[in-house]
Amino acid sequence: MTRKQVFSGLYGKDSIEFERGLINIYPFGIIGKQFHGSVKVHAHHKLLQMFLINSGTTELHINTETILIHGPAFIIIPKNLNHGFNHRGDVNGWIISLSDVALEHMIQTDIDILTAIDVFQYTPITEDNLQSMAIYHVAQRCVDEYHTNLSGRILMMHSLVGQLIVNLYRMQHTEHSNSAVVDSSSALYFRRFKQSIKESYSYKKTIEEYAAELKITSGYLNRICQNVSHQSPKEILINYFITEAKFMLLNIEKSINEISYLLQFEDPAYFTRLFKKKTGVTPREFRNSTGIKKSLIKNSSDDLSSF
Repeated sequence: MTRKQVFSGLYGKDSIEFERGLINIYPFGIIGKQFHGSVKVHAHHKLLQMFLINSGTTELHINTETILIHGPAFIIIPKNLNHGFNHRGDVNGWIISLSDVALEHMIQTDIDILTAIDVFQYTPITEDNLQSMAIYHVAQRCVDEYHTNLSGRILMMHSLVGQLIVNLYRMQHTEHSNSAVVDSSSALYFRRFKQSIKESYSYKKTIEEYAAELKITSGYLNRICQNVSHQSPKEILINYFITEAKFMLLNIEKSINEISYLLQFEDPAYFTRLFKKKTGVTPREFRNSTGIKKSLIKNSSDDLSSF
């Protein structure tokens, strides 16, 4: 049994060279050509990716959804988010990879803006959408600066990356937002808690263990989560693994019991009960609702899915 594909670098790579620890830019479409137009669903642990698509058409697979994307457009893929592509012919553009650690350090004086890099976003670039045009022009300037040898190049790229993130944040938030005011410390701990869930990838890990990693008490972690999201840490943990389970149920080669063990639920029957409590259907019912034929699904160890 194998976990989902996770890379610390670009697709298929376990490392990446960031300019001054911040940014890496690579042509979009080349990796797809190396794999006959198909980049399988995967995630990245340590980097945010922005895909700047100048031309062409591609299918984006994001968790359980498929989105048909026509250039020009840009896509924001936060770290640890499942995504993949099926290109329809030639696609051209750029993959702008940003170090999550460097970004967190860079924006620590305005931690709310970090929410801009934790949210999936797909935006067509059109002349009547001035915000999309502004982001496109800043991203293109990043690409141009990356490929020069001009003096002050690194400082300029830091400035442009900052502008890029701020513009993304402004696009995602309107002046009339009624979101609660959250102090910077709580927002940072909350973000690190969510990322730790994704990187640990184990339902067995306790809230106390997460809190210890963050060097805070479980009670303080609970107050942070309630303040930021109006959910308990356990609810956040459960919701993440139910979402992961939905994604994995689309893979007909894995039985429901196998998925339960991959997510590190000790008891498949408990996994099934929890899944039904959160979604209203059993894992088998969810899988059948997607149109996957029963005859294609391994039945040898699915006996507990009817609980």
